[in-house]
This record gives sequence, structure tokens and C-alpha cells, in this order.
Amino acid sequence: MPVTPGIYRLFGCLAVLVSVIVPVPAAAHAAEPAAAAHAVEPAAAVFATAPVDIVLPGTRVTVREDSKDALRVTSYSFGKMTYLRRGAGFTRQAAYQEITVAPKGKKALAVPTSYQSGYDSVVLLDLATSKGTRIRTVRKPLVAHYAHWNRNGGKAVLTVERKSGSAWVTSGFVVVDAVAKTAKTVTVANVDKAARFRWSSDGVDVVAEHAGGTRFYGQDGAIRRTLAKTGRPAGGEDAFTPSGRGLMTWCPSSYTEHVCVWDRTSGKLAAKVPGIKPKALWGWWDEKHFIAVIPSSGHYQVVLSTLKGKTTRVLAAFSTADWSNKLYLGYTRK
Repeated sequence: MPVTPGIYRLFGCLAVLVSVIVPVPAAAHAAEPAAAAHAVEPAAAVFATAPVDIVLPGTRVTVREDSKDALRVTSYSFGKMTYLRRGAGFTRQAAYQEITVAPKGKKALAVPTSYQSGYDSVVLLDLATSKGTRIRTVRKPLVAHYAHWNRNGGKAVLTVERKSGSAWVTSGFVVVDAVAKTAKTVTVANVDKAARFRWSSDGVDVVAEHAGGTRFYGQDGAIRRTLAKTGRPAGGEDAFTPSGRGLMTWCPSSYTEHVCVWDRTSGKLAAKVPGIKPKALWGWWDEKHFIAVIPSSGHYQVVLSTLKGKTTRVLAAFSTADWSNKLYLGYTRK
């Protein structure tokens, strides 16, 4: 099965958290200010207290955190390595290619690096006890990865892929019930080959790109609604604003702008974000700020951007080499 961590994730036994907790240095070096094209604006409501800088183990990535932040980094992947936040440190997870922490941070879903008894699977982790339950998903040679939690942490959805020549293409999705500890696989007819499934903001449907737009599916795979010509959904763990009203996408190619926001109810364009060309979008911070990865003076920064394309805060900084090694930071809402 393919190992596709990080942004390229764009993926009966007890499993116990493995490896040794790596101490995290406090107050390493400050993340550099944003480039002139993204000048920092005052944002007292977003940046209220003195930050703490953390260097992520195994990398040269510096993450800047404030104790009052609504989100924080709970997992990350770097090359073929995956790390999970545990107390004051991060633990390398050698058995897993991907780990996604649920909102509130009480549990996580891990995707193992290999099949077991001919099946792909997930491991549902209780982060208080460090115990896990393995749940089968799809039979070999299919794979299920790119996990996304719904907002109440009751269910997760993964994208199912099959091999087509030398490429992997989407064939459907798996819904994992974290309460019942079961998984249901759904094959979707005429699904976009590059579709990546995630939850709608109300947790009722799943959404994925389709023919340059966004399609909503029931948990049985039935088509519920299609928003045409929106561009593909974007945004790390959640493409919808906290209120659920806005959907973030990569703008259609006919637009000059790169980031678009659409009204979920009407399907109409709500905003085209000017002046910013992100390499990745990692979700919403609040109703008016989203998390973007941008190049800046020979390195990269993770920043908060307004819908007017203005940077209000730097969340992390790292080198070009780090970015080229398939870095992905998983931000979870507390």
C-alpha cells in the first residue's frame, strides 16, 4: 500500500503507541516576520498573549503557539515519519503513515503502514490511555487513507483508492464510527478520480471535488447536491468556516485569485482572496482568518490570512528543504 503522509495525504489486536517521547525545546528561535508582500497587520483579538516557540522533533520547523489559541498542532508528518502530540512532547509513530486527532483532542485515528491479514485498517486511539482498537476498512489491494473527523468527533471519513496503471484513483470512501468501532465502505459511481472526501459542516454528508466543482454525498454514497465551478475544496482538516456558512476552495483556473470562499447554502461566491498565492491551505482559524502556507524570502511560513489577503500572524516557519520533504502540520480545534 502507498505511504503518502503530509500534504500528499491530499490520504484483531490492540495497537499501543510506540516509540519514545522526544522532549520539545521551548523558546527556540522566533519565526521570521512575513515577507513585505504579506505585511503583518495588528490583530489583538487573534494574537492576545506572548507566544512560545517550539521546534518539532526530527525537523527544523519552528511552531509559534499561544496558550489561548483555539487550535494547535497535534500531529505532523515529515517524509516517512509521523508524530503525535503527547503532553509536553511529540512521539514518533513508526507503525503509522498518518495520524489525525479528533476535535477536543481525546482520540485519534491512525492509518498503519501495511496491510494486516489482507486488509487495510485504521487504529482508533484513546489518547488518555494510549490504547487502540484496530478496525478493518478495505481489502487488499484497495487502500483507505486521508482521514477527516466530523466536528463532534463521532465519525471519521477516509478516501478509498485503487491502483489504475501506475496511478492511484479514488473509488469511494469509508465511514468509521468511533462509538460503535465499526467501518462501512461505500463505492461511489462516477466519482472524480482525484476526489478527497471530508465532512460537510453539519456532519450529515461528505463532500469531495467533482468535475471542477464540489459535490455533497450522503453517507450511503447517493448524490445530495453539486456546486458547479467552485474549484476543489481546500483547507486541511476542515474546508468549512466555524459557522459552517463558508466553503473554502482553490479558485477555478479562470480566476486570477487562488483562494475562494463560497456560501454553502446559496452556492454563490462570497469572496475571492487577493494578493496571496499559498502552497497549501490548512483550514480555518476563525470566521475571518484561514491557515495558509506561503513562500517567504527563501523559506516558508504558516500564516493566518484575512479574506483580504493580509497576514495577521505567523504560526510556523521552516526551510525549503523541510517543505520539499512532504511536511504537513495537523491543526486541531481544542
